[in-house]
Amino acid sequence: MTMRARISTVAVLMALAAPVAAQGPFRQEVVVTAAATPVPFGSVTRTLTIITREQIAQLPVRSVADVLRLTGSVDVRMRGERGGQTDFAVRGANFGQMLVLVDGVRLNDAQSGHHNGDIPVPLDMVERIEVLHGVGSSLFGADAFGGTINVITRKDFRGASGSLETGSFGLVAGRGQVGAARGRVHQTLAVSVDRSSGFMFERDYLMTGVSSRTALADRSAVAVSYLWKDFGANGFYGNAPSHEWTNQTLVAADHRFGSWAGWQVGGTASYRTHGDRFIFNVRGTAPANQHRTHATIASLRASRTMSGGTSVTAGVEGGADWIRSNNLGNHTTRRVSGFGEWRQALGQTTQLDASVRVDRYTEFGTAVSPSLGVGWWPSSVVRLRASAGRAFRVPTFTERYYSDPANLARPEVHAEAAWAGEGGADVFLTNGWTLGATVFGRLDHDVIDWLRATTADRWRTYNIRDVDTIGVELSAGRTLSNGTFLQVAYTGLDVQAAGVTLLSKYVLDYAPHALSAGAVVPLPASLRLAPRIELKRRTRSTGTTDYAVLDLRASRRFGAYEIRVDGTNLGDASYQEVLGVAMPGRAVSVSLALGVR
Repeated sequence: MTMRARISTVAVLMALAAPVAAQGPFRQEVVVTAAATPVPFGSVTRTLTIITREQIAQLPVRSVADVLRLTGSVDVRMRGERGGQTDFAVRGANFGQMLVLVDGVRLNDAQSGHHNGDIPVPLDMVERIEVLHGVGSSLFGADAFGGTINVITRKDFRGASGSLETGSFGLVAGRGQVGAARGRVHQTLAVSVDRSSGFMFERDYLMTGVSSRTALADRSAVAVSYLWKDFGANGFYGNAPSHEWTNQTLVAADHRFGSWAGWQVGGTASYRTHGDRFIFNVRGTAPANQHRTHATIASLRASRTMSGGTSVTAGVEGGADWIRSNNLGNHTTRRVSGFGEWRQALGQTTQLDASVRVDRYTEFGTAVSPSLGVGWWPSSVVRLRASAGRAFRVPTFTERYYSDPANLARPEVHAEAAWAGEGGADVFLTNGWTLGATVFGRLDHDVIDWLRATTADRWRTYNIRDVDTIGVELSAGRTLSNGTFLQVAYTGLDVQAAGVTLLSKYVLDYAPHALSAGAVVPLPASLRLAPRIELKRRTRSTGTTDYAVLDLRASRRFGAYEIRVDGTNLGDASYQEVLGVAMPGRAVSVSLALGVR
């Protein structure tokens, strides 16, 4: 049976699956990533996954990358441990075709998509993570091919919390958070440090993150985050013991101006800078590559709710990206954008939405990204939904200008685009189970990939003619009042790239089958077990591999204290999430946590 036939069969046999998160009063729960302005979860017409703070606190996770493994649809491809360097992919799209946000602020780096996982927010400061599946350029602009990850930080934290951890491979880690309010001012500060001697040569790391948020009442806020990483990069970009140092600073501000003629007006502004120092071979004499990118974005939007269940949002945005590099050179690209969204409720059961965004780049011309969605509740526990839209992505500076002994970019590569659609159903059962299924397809045009004819050649960038992807997402989850949590998710993919006759570095490296499961099980005597498992089949130009990775946390609370024992890769599986980059074997750590969660 072909992969397409298997997907069709599974979609018929399991007509219902679910996002992770429709818990509690799901119709009223407000989400921020699925529309131009916050909307109730029950009105969303797209596949949306939410991972809550409560789940994050109890599961064996130590970074945002670890958390995203719970979704099934997010293919987390780690090079470094604890999010040291991680690529994210959704629905078969490669790492550059995934948009990463923090509180709605773009993190994608113009130098390389490999830096999109440099999320400068300690895990203790994360309130929840929303993953919008499928194209999202009509809402967020470039890069949102496979999906959009939005890391949402805690806004109302009070008190203090912290933890200390030690374990295998010389691991020493600590993190802490404090939050206080005085009058109209609310201040939150979080810090994290992770250090390891590494499980092999040039796989050591030292990572430090600091994040601060200052809010004035409910109208204004300023967030400042900094992330610094020093890590061995053995085999990351070729068969050499490399080393890399990165740092990222993000400053973001938002303000609600108030209401004019029934329109609610707000604005945001951000500045982000990312530094990257990279030595391809620490045993060689070649000079280090040094890159520094900068990005500025400012936006203004207005929304209005009218009679008859109609709401409208419109806005403008402008920004620039520039780089100063001893390898890539000095380059700048600017853009200006306009966007609008219309949402229409038809009674209590039907929701329509349509959005469009126009982005004008100085180097890549104009991109128009429309989308259309519909949601319908045929009963109080069943929701049907369908959507379609267009996405685009502009090439990074690395894809146009990079050169080293293993890679040679071509400056003539240009923007890529895609049309995509999905249809699905969600069921919210009264006994706490959430079920659902989504069938999706995407047609990519002019996709950028690194290709070579033989293993002796250097990788070069090309715009592939087209790539077609179809797939299915299935999941089931349940949360009980006693703290028991269970989530199972499966994603099946079929990626066809007829234009690729050479060896492909990224496009044909994907997981046609991915199953993830996580649970939290309370036991007597205040004990708690939290297992997590990933089963994957990965296909790439070198062949197909299957592997399973099992993690487990055992914890016990003693009043304000909690002792945790975490085991990772307990089956000691030998596997590679990125070709040529070995992942660590079995490891154990012990931590002591103090304070509120």
